[in-house]
Amino acid sequence: MRFSVYQISRKGGREKNEDRMGYCYTRDSGLFALADGMGGHPEGEMASQLALQTMAALYQRDAKPRLADPIRFLQDAIMAGHHQLLRYASERGLMDTPRTTIVACIMQGNTAYWAHCGDSRLYFVRGDKLIARTRDHSYSELQNTLSSVVPLNERYNRNVLFTCLGSPGKPVV
Repeated sequence: MRFSVYQISRKGGREKNEDRMGYCYTRDSGLFALADGMGGHPEGEMASQLALQTMAALYQRDAKPRLADPIRFLQDAIMAGHHQLLRYASERGLMDTPRTTIVACIMQGNTAYWAHCGDSRLYFVRGDKLIARTRDHSYSELQNTLSSVVPLNERYNRNVLFTCLGSPGKPVV
């Protein structure tokens, strides 16, 4: 498998950069992932790091040298990251759980498999075009998708995410 990886990250107005990116590969498969710790919750940088470390450890365990079921792997690995964040917060007695968004892609054979939670995005590059392959898990995206079904008033913060890793409820992947 041949590939190139480029990354850029900006911390924005925050004190710490809460973005993490990583990849693992075998001769027949590759995992590429990005997590973005959520400001407004404690230890966003730890949330993104822990989610990626959990996913990488599972990939290294299961990719021998291919994953038997990449879609199932992505679902299970993202959920494992979520449970790891809940465990981390509980062990440290945190009042709020560190939270992160995540997007991950498995390249195996001639196929790409991906999953995400939150508003971390995956794009394909085709010539001079970027093609979005994910939709944000935000109320504004939900409104765009279901505008006639989900009326949201203008005072509502439409960019709030309705799912992420570390949230009290089960994440949507």
